[in-house]
Amino acid sequence: MSSYPYLYTQTYSYTPFFSLVLPVLALLVIVAGGLALYFLFVRKPNTYKGSAAKLHDIFTFRTFFTEKLIRALYCIVAVAIAVYSVMLLFSHFFAALFVFVVGNLVARITFEYALLLLVLCRNTQEINRKLGPLPAEEAAPQEAAPPVPPQPPEQAPVPPQPQDNPPH
Repeated sequence: MSSYPYLYTQTYSYTPFFSLVLPVLALLVIVAGGLALYFLFVRKPNTYKGSAAKLHDIFTFRTFFTEKLIRALYCIVAVAIAVYSVMLLFSHFFAALFVFVVGNLVARITFEYALLLLVLCRNTQEINRKLGPLPAEEAAPQEAAPPVPPQPPEQAPVPPQPQDNPPH
């Protein structure tokens, strides 16, 4: 009969499938999926219709959904701060009041700053779209020719002038 500490050591063992094979298969699926998305959506121009066009816009970063995500996260954080301050209310009244007021204020300022950066990015993109391509971007880049030393300006030959001979 075995002693107590050694009784449960035989029950815990890892199979090589979960520790070696499964991560390799997951990595292969991740790489294949990423390449498929790149070649199907990102690389091609948007000729799709419906939900495929929306996917193309998302994968090429033409559509941003970060603003909606930030607003949803702010709502979650504000509710979490309120619930935590109510829980804290039963043990520390002033700490709960402080967390409720200052926590919501800090969360609001932080999320407004994040939204401000997004609006700044969107406005910059709109200005660039309205300006159109710059003249340097329209012309194809040309190879730079070797510098030519400056030449003195050519002068036209001066025709001979009749000389005035004074009378003797």
